[in-house]
Amino acid sequence: MSTRKVFQRLGQKMVLRAGHVLVSLMLAIATATSTAVISLAQGKPPRDANATAAVAADALSPNRLANIKSWAYQLQNADSSEIARSPYDLIVIDHTKNGDPKRTLRPAELARMKKKPDGSRRIVLAYVSIGEAEDYRFYWDEKWIETATPDVPEPPPLAAPAAGPATPVPKVEAPAPGGVTANPPAEQSAKPDRWVSPTAPAWLGDESETWSGNFAVKYWDRGWQDLIIGSPGSFVERVLALGFDGVYLDRVDAYYEHIDDHPNAAEDMVDFVIRLAEAARKAKPGALVVPQNGEELLTRPAYVAAIDAIAKEDLLYGSPVEGQLNSTAQLSNSLGWLENATVADRPVLVVEYLDQPPVIAVAAADLVVRGFIPYFGRRALDTLAGPWQVAIGNPATAIATSVPGVSQKPQPARDPIKPKTKKKKRT
Repeated sequence: MSTRKVFQRLGQKMVLRAGHVLVSLMLAIATATSTAVISLAQGKPPRDANATAAVAADALSPNRLANIKSWAYQLQNADSSEIARSPYDLIVIDHTKNGDPKRTLRPAELARMKKKPDGSRRIVLAYVSIGEAEDYRFYWDEKWIETATPDVPEPPPLAAPAAGPATPVPKVEAPAPGGVTANPPAEQSAKPDRWVSPTAPAWLGDESETWSGNFAVKYWDRGWQDLIIGSPGSFVERVLALGFDGVYLDRVDAYYEHIDDHPNAAEDMVDFVIRLAEAARKAKPGALVVPQNGEELLTRPAYVAAIDAIAKEDLLYGSPVEGQLNSTAQLSNSLGWLENATVADRPVLVVEYLDQPPVIAVAAADLVVRGFIPYFGRRALDTLAGPWQVAIGNPATAIATSVPGVSQKPQPARDPIKPKTKKKKRT
């Protein structure tokens, strides 16, 4: 057979193979529940024995995150036994129980979560917000806030009962899930005015209009940074001493909010993260540092070198409209910046707040083809979602571009588009 015919045969086989995979993928997405593309593995280990690395229980492998294939993210109602039963390779949790500084995780609980059902090692990272102060943390002083005393109107005098039918008793609504009244009276739901006290630290800013209890900070101020790193009592050192493998840094993207009044906002955030990484690894050699969002900072090589991975919220959906596909321009920008991480062998963790199986199927196929590690859960991060196992054979990048709803090949980053910042809700 001539060389030309050999290549023709090979080309035909490749086309047929790609077409077969594409059809299978499309059918699975259409049915939404088919396991050909994606299946919900309810608490079961991944099917592929090579999907997780057998890491010694007492130490992480030198490449640390190279073998991570799945991850999870839960900040409220975390249960150590439930997490221990899950197949996730990595999980991000709070070091306290529901944000209560008096209820930190016990060493035995953390040790339980580090061991996967198959006996291999799970990485456990502690959530740390470095771009906002939270009023439920150990460092918070109630004197930093002054609160107005709300005027409580006196109840009207009781009228004498009138003759005739009894006055109907107003219906009291049953509590909603969580013990909160579904529709509380206005005077009960209104929050008293409060503001930052003149005696508060100079780095403390105003309270978030969206997230009660979260306050802006001048993160470049040494006073704030000393609460986060630099001593045995600092935030990062505390969680590492508990036994966490590293830290997951939220509100790195807070620098967006300071660009107008602080020209060095981006550079100062980069410097802060680098300093934090150095302090963490000094306190615990091999400590992992994973920032969330603020992917524009990945254009700084020193920043990429300091971190072990990057996490991104709402990459495909939800910014700015919940549940809606993001704009092509915004996605293109984020993908261009994230490429700086992938070329440096830094894993990209993506969390999408989706709950519709057909949408999750499309998003999962997209993210896996791109080489990202997805997690799908509730925005409140109050439950541990079942892991979605993507099984699409040996996909080619071209397949993803043919699936409805999957974005085209990423283009070089254009002018930054400021994404809508979304933070986890606390109860």
